[in-house]
Amino acid sequence: MSGDVIIETVSERQGAELVGMLFDDVWGVKDMVPTELIIAVTHTGGYASLARVDGVVVGAAFGFLAHLHHGRASLHSHATGVLARAVNGGVGEALKVHQWQWARERDLEAVTWTFDPLVRRNAYFNLVKLGAVVVDYHEDFYGTIHDGINAGERTDRLMVSWKVGDEVPLGSYADGTDVECIDTPPDIESMRLADRRGAHDWRERQRLQLRSCFVAGRTIVGFDREGRYVTGEKS
Repeated sequence: MSGDVIIETVSERQGAELVGMLFDDVWGVKDMVPTELIIAVTHTGGYASLARVDGVVVGAAFGFLAHLHHGRASLHSHATGVLARAVNGGVGEALKVHQWQWARERDLEAVTWTFDPLVRRNAYFNLVKLGAVVVDYHEDFYGTIHDGINAGERTDRLMVSWKVGDEVPLGSYADGTDVECIDTPPDIESMRLADRRGAHDWRERQRLQLRSCFVAGRTIVGFDREGRYVTGEKS
């Protein structure tokens, strides 16, 4: 992929269909997000966008208006997907920044979303590159999902909040020295294909650590260079 990433907001049925098709390609399932839902949400004030490179759709995002805990209205990003051939080309970041700008134009407080805490590259992207903040942890949040990515997996998720303000936030690595940390595998996605049992063991081990952290009233305060979640007291 050599061209610039162009993001366009979706407001018509044709665009909604393209968003749905992109999600189906990324997640390997039919109607991952139904077109009629995308149409209904965007028609009533929600968000959907397409990312194009050289005129070709390579990414999409979809979200809806929500509320933070005791806060003002926010944008909850339900799904953001990028085709495999366009990964590491800045498409995901461009989609997130577009969401942030969309939220800022509407005086929203934050953009929120969930991600699988086992996926190290997503933890880096969310916490280090974007500077989003972990606000909650949920075990088996979505229940059973039968798509090409999550089939057979327990859907434990961290929820993050990306503050909307005058400037797009910048993240950084956290210092994991002399504090309690929670490991992530280098590449859980490859492990799920090559060693299903090993991937399951990682989920169980990490779940116990995250559960212990949040039950004790602590939280995730960052991500370090060793690929670990750094824990700390809630602010």
